Amino acid sequence: MSLKAEDVMNKNVIYVELPGRRREVLEIFKKYGISAVPIVKNGKIAGIITRKDILRKIDEDQIALLMTPDPVTVRYDEPIEKVVEIFVSTPFRRLPVVKDDRLVGIITIRDLIAKIAEMNIDKEVRSYIKPNVVCVWEETPLNIVGEIMRLSNSELCPVLNSQAMLCGIIDEKIMLTETLIEEFIEQTHYSSSSDTDDSWTWDSIRDFTVKYFEVSVVKLPKKPVKNYMKGPTYVYPYTSVSKCAKEMIKKDIDLMPVLDVENRLAGLVYDKDLIKVLME
Repeated sequence: MSLKAEDVMNKNVIYVELPGRRREVLEIFKKYGISAVPIVKNGKIAGIITRKDILRKIDEDQIALLMTPDPVTVRYDEPIEKVVEIFVSTPFRRLPVVKDDRLVGIITIRDLIAKIAEMNIDKEVRSYIKPNVVCVWEETPLNIVGEIMRLSNSELCPVLNSQAMLCGIIDEKIMLTETLIEEFIEQTHYSSSSDTDDSWTWDSIRDFTVKYFEVSVVKLPKKPVKNYMKGPTYVYPYTSVSKCAKEMIKKDIDLMPVLDVENRLAGLVYDKDLIKVLME
């Protein structure tokens, strides 16, 4: 029997009700380690708000003005192939699930990857490898890594040591932490309320580089990326799709580095490509 949205969705939806303020959303992001939350009014989906929405409107406090209204949704009985089709053809990484216009769940790409991990699919990942990879050296300052990722539109960068071997990974999740968001909001409000250049402001400019992540603004330290990266994670071209999915879940990453037979970096497998196996 074909899978449906309700077979994969998370039924215990964390949401925020209207009306509300930014602080409620930030507290939920921090408490649950998530990056987006549905907004509900009278039991019906009214919008969705992400960390980037907050950074886009740094001076706004009302959830109703921060959220993206009328988000794309899927029905609880929608075939999983339709859900995958929406994900691979849009920039969305999560979809609210509705029944009779009421929010009953949420389905993410991570949920689909977790389902693939359970299915024991033997197909090899070689079909999903993308060879064009932007890498950084382990001694590269984090603020420079952020700029490299911005300019190359990279969500994840493998980190190489002096022997050109994979020694870690750095991804957007590490850059866009809740702590950085809160610090930036506080710094912005502090700076805008002062007409003078004091030592606090000068130290902030000196010690941090202010950079742009898409439309998001965060401050990144100048210490080497090796101080912040995750440990090396990888698969081989002959690794099965399900095993790759298991490693993605275990390591909490959306892109998986692939090594060749000589343990050189061969490319990346994107979660959005891997879920296509559910349409095959």
